[in-house]
Amino acid sequence: MSKSNANEPPEKHTPQLSLSSLPDDIVLRCLVGVPRIYHLNVSWVSKHLRTLVRSPELTVLRSTLPNSCLNVCLEENLDFDHSFFHWFTLNKTEYGFVLNPTPIPSHPSYGSSTVAVLGSSKIFFIGGPRGEPSTDLWILDTRSGTITQGPSMTVPRVARRAAVGVIDGKIHVMGGRGFNEEIQVEVFDPNSETWELAGVEKVRKISRSSVSVERKVYMVEYEETNVYNPRKGEGEPRMVRFVSEMISEGTGRKKKFTEMAHSVCVVEDVLFGFFTGKGLMWFDTKLNVWRRLLVRDGKQLVISRVKGMSEYDGRLVVFNYIIPTHGLWGVNEDDIMAATKNVQCILVSLDRAGDKICGTIVWSGVVATVPLWFNVQHCLAVPSDY
Repeated sequence: MSKSNANEPPEKHTPQLSLSSLPDDIVLRCLVGVPRIYHLNVSWVSKHLRTLVRSPELTVLRSTLPNSCLNVCLEENLDFDHSFFHWFTLNKTEYGFVLNPTPIPSHPSYGSSTVAVLGSSKIFFIGGPRGEPSTDLWILDTRSGTITQGPSMTVPRVARRAAVGVIDGKIHVMGGRGFNEEIQVEVFDPNSETWELAGVEKVRKISRSSVSVERKVYMVEYEETNVYNPRKGEGEPRMVRFVSEMISEGTGRKKKFTEMAHSVCVVEDVLFGFFTGKGLMWFDTKLNVWRRLLVRDGKQLVISRVKGMSEYDGRLVVFNYIIPTHGLWGVNEDDIMAATKNVQCILVSLDRAGDKICGTIVWSGVVATVPLWFNVQHCLAVPSDY
């Protein structure tokens, strides 16, 4: 060792503070901001954190967070040209949950599946309601029950073909015309109430299933999943397409599948989709593959006939129908018009288990009885700032 090194004072090591070394009340406030889906991972860190994650104190603190209001729109489709729309909110009672009617007037634009939610009460309906290209933007205020027309887009778009996502508080819209056609991406700023053009992208298929995850727009289409990243630099591709693959949880092998998602939603920044033949799945954004939603024993969580799903208070909520089994053959027209079906709601709690996601059904029951001709059109969680 040299003389200069010998005369140097010994290094001082600053002790590293761990989360467990902090007072419990501070740790609990930190845990409030951790999405429920990661609570299982946190509980594996130490026995102390496991106790805090399961504590009633954390439950009380989480109850003070703003909850979302789940708005469900049912379409009464008596014939192709005449539809009426009925709105409900999912409310909790001492016995479970019910769908309560909401006094929102019917409007043709509700037939659009191209919708976005912004703020604490606004739902935006984009494009034409019945297959006709339109530049329309309609804004529904769920508090007042009023719908007003917003500024028009530059490009006419067809509902059920345009992809939409909310990134950094702005609505990004792409596609919505023909197949394999380059169309301008438009961005709506709710603060200035203006549209701006943001480049040209080609959406090759019908992008009726699109959501925002990790500040990107994901489009779940037949045979492929596309990702649009508006933050890409100059010259970098913003739209990335890849073949839809799923991973075998037992072998880790990937295989292609070609089904279209019937419903998609995001729960605490995780994309979930229901595929008719595959069931409930979630998208692994690190591996770019679909994975099955499992239960704790490693088997798939089986929920069938999903008609709509959304996030509700950090959980996955799923709706389907229970139709009378006696059948309607030979029944006269008046009896058919009076026929009803039950709307079933299933509430699923989600946990991360390593690189997997486990689901647990925490509640299931009938939340409404509606005419046979009613169908779920939208399930939209609107954040509450009350």
